[in-house]
Amino acid sequence: MNIKSVVVHEIKKAEKTTVAEITLTDKALDHTDAKIIDMVTRLDESFGKKTLKRAKFSGDGFKKIIPDFSAIDLLEKSKELTTDLKANIQNIPAAKGGYLLFCEYESTKKFLAVYLIRDTNSPLFKLKDDNSWDVVDSQHLDIDHFAMGAKINLDILNSDSEDRYVALIKGNTDVSGYFENWIGIDDTKQETKDADALYDISNKIELPEGVATRDDLKRKIHDFVKSQPFRSLNLRALSNHLYNNEDTITKYCDDNGIDIDGEFKLSAAQLRKFYKLVVTAGEIELRAPRSSFGQNGIQVSPDGQSVVIYNKQFADAVTQSLKD
Repeated sequence: MNIKSVVVHEIKKAEKTTVAEITLTDKALDHTDAKIIDMVTRLDESFGKKTLKRAKFSGDGFKKIIPDFSAIDLLEKSKELTTDLKANIQNIPAAKGGYLLFCEYESTKKFLAVYLIRDTNSPLFKLKDDNSWDVVDSQHLDIDHFAMGAKINLDILNSDSEDRYVALIKGNTDVSGYFENWIGIDDTKQETKDADALYDISNKIELPEGVATRDDLKRKIHDFVKSQPFRSLNLRALSNHLYNNEDTITKYCDDNGIDIDGEFKLSAAQLRKFYKLVVTAGEIELRAPRSSFGQNGIQVSPDGQSVVIYNKQFADAVTQSLKD
């Protein structure tokens, strides 16, 4: 991980109150300090172990304050963003404050991340006389219980890609509405895209132990999703079901740049793609995934009297078998 800049500000607000105060630092943290590197690394690793909600920016929030993400003055822009968050939570009694950690860094891609950290066992930071923070001990950070966070893929954001570039994570509670409003996201669902991505994953990811074929894997995915209420799929739960490891599928997606939400619903038609159709009539048996049916695939003639298979590789194989 190559860390470019790390900035911390503090929002003070107790639960059930409507008054918030902020402490804005005038200096970025020393991103070469071992304690800072450890903290950012642990936060990034924990990020990858959470259920992700993917989105794009709306016109408000971060996009309004940082119109150009190709060159970010993190110290100054983080001050504006922290002040904006204070205004957002000022009159929300349930909202609580904490340390806001902003970080610009590069791992597999370039990222801008922000985490709201609170409920630590002891103070993480100490304010010095020059209005900058001193890290007391990064080991005080309870990584698994940081409150909220977001990670922005700057490479995708600054490109022509249509992929979603904002990922929101959940700590031990749901992502609060005010946090999403502060970031400013377009919350439009893309469940067709997510279902297509899952099908693509099923064709390429390493087969789980004990699963012999791609068709067997797809059937397991089909049966698992069908067993879930409203066909709602949690990617980490599926990974645990298939691989006995919650991280396997999300790590595969991260390593291969796959844009897929951490939780989404599949329609009945989308789910059927994972289930192979087997038809036996007389001496003929047809066995094929439902995705093979349609234009340029397997078609039933308009009069319902014949089935046509548009597949040259299959036609060549049948021709060769007849010759043999």
